Amino acid sequence: MGRESIGELEHLILLGILALGEDASALKVRTRLEEEGRAVTRGALYRSLDRLGEKGLIGWAVLDPTDARGGHPKRIYTVSDSGLEVLRDRRATLERLWASAAGALDG
Repeated sequence: MGRESIGELEHLILLGILALGEDASALKVRTRLEEEGRAVTRGALYRSLDRLGEKGLIGWAVLDPTDARGGHPKRIYTVSDSGLEVLRDRRATLERLWASAAGALDG
């Protein structure tokens, strides 16, 4: 795979999930992105998570409902092997582009 098309928000969500590790709930991913200056609406986040799931780039485990969550279950997201491959490919592309543009940015 490695050539799956993802947008900027999907890219950032994948990175957020990786950064959070075993604590990667939707709310914490959103908070992490906002800490980095990337505002994201709840709707856009969930649509993006759905798309990433449909593409096979993420998976999730559903935790048991708790009283603290009003009886609702909680999803913990993980990046799949395919998602890691897409991220590695995207990183390599960005590193090549940054390297080729470095001279123009130094001035």
